[in-house]
Amino acid sequence: MGAVTSDQSKLVLNAFAATFQNELCSADLVTWKQYDGEFDPRNRLNVSEQVGPRYRVVQTVDGVANLTPGTQDSVFGSEQFVVNRTFNVNMGWGDFVKVRDIGAARESEAIRNAATNLAEQIDAYVMGVAGLASNNWVGTPGNSVATFNDFVSGYTRLKEEGVNDADLRGALNFSDRQALGDFVSRILPSADAMGTKSFRQGFTETVGGIPTMFTQQLPTLTTGSRTATATILVNGANQNVNYSAVAVSGAPGRYMSQTLVCDGATTQTFAVGDVFTIANVFAYDNRRQASLGRLQQFTVIEAATGVAGAVTLRIFPAIIVPGTGATAFIQDVNTAHATVTAAPADNAVLTFVGAASTAFTPRFIIQKEAIVVNTVPLAMPDSDTAMRRSLSKVPLSVRMWKWSDGPTGDHNVRFDVALTANIRDRRRIVRINGA
Repeated sequence: MGAVTSDQSKLVLNAFAATFQNELCSADLVTWKQYDGEFDPRNRLNVSEQVGPRYRVVQTVDGVANLTPGTQDSVFGSEQFVVNRTFNVNMGWGDFVKVRDIGAARESEAIRNAATNLAEQIDAYVMGVAGLASNNWVGTPGNSVATFNDFVSGYTRLKEEGVNDADLRGALNFSDRQALGDFVSRILPSADAMGTKSFRQGFTETVGGIPTMFTQQLPTLTTGSRTATATILVNGANQNVNYSAVAVSGAPGRYMSQTLVCDGATTQTFAVGDVFTIANVFAYDNRRQASLGRLQQFTVIEAATGVAGAVTLRIFPAIIVPGTGATAFIQDVNTAHATVTAAPADNAVLTFVGAASTAFTPRFIIQKEAIVVNTVPLAMPDSDTAMRRSLSKVPLSVRMWKWSDGPTGDHNVRFDVALTANIRDRRRIVRINGA
């Protein structure tokens, strides 16, 4: 077997990195951020990112607000980010022996497939985090997004949550593309360019002005065995919390979450991503300081199982009621960050979205900053031959490491990246399905 030179290794890594980033669909779907330093099993990244405070606005007639009691506290929140995952693809060294120039590197089916497979798995992981993070879910689980209204219902929900139009992205699957193309071709005249293109090629335009990708990497949510309605009940009134108690995340993804004690669960299970409403607990609009006129949706962010009828669910968002709290300062902060109109009553019924123990594929609309993929370079080994290459589209480094086994005569190569998708703001994502 011929020797693999340093220049040849560069060709291989450059070709791998180019294909990898071209196939990485999530590159423009979420935010990416690389940290300094190197990742190894003893040096995992764990950082906190600050979440700015909100303020209650007081309207006064014939005068100015009386601040004698004092000003509102500035309660800063924080979310924890971590990098603790690596993704690897590897193959026999012999696949590279024939790579003698950049043209051969680009044409290498082994390199192309390895890079594509790595990108696909990372896309599936990132979209899995993004697609199941949100508490808001519009439409009927299991239904394709088949009309303009199906899609824009998600946009409307984001606007109700106060999300601006910057960097919105849609993620649908190919059955939606087929359904949307059929919808457009039927409702528009055949001479219309958009109708013709949709009929021939599937729906390829932006939807409602939002750039939209079609992918097979959308996540699957298998709901818990919980009964859909009239079984799971809130166990104890006044389970609302102060914003200051939930502002600082105790673990990654826990910002503005709380535990909710329930009963009636027997031995039922609750999956991460399950969504439910609580009777008479309506969503609150901080800007208008009024009810949104619909029940607030909550999501389970940690899996749980009922024991002897009791279960404690960790949910998002926390139940924060305007005007509550022991002091005026706490009341102002709670009003500014309120999520619901009232705390649930004892024995209030939880109603879950979607049938129990059923697999669903939620689509979603996301603002890029809702999810941040944190990356760090992998440590360079002290043995064999290794090199790193940084991608140009996203701040991510690919490490290639070649080694041989003397006793067996095997020659091998591996490609590794270190990254973790972290949730920055669940409210900037909405799951969508067809009506």
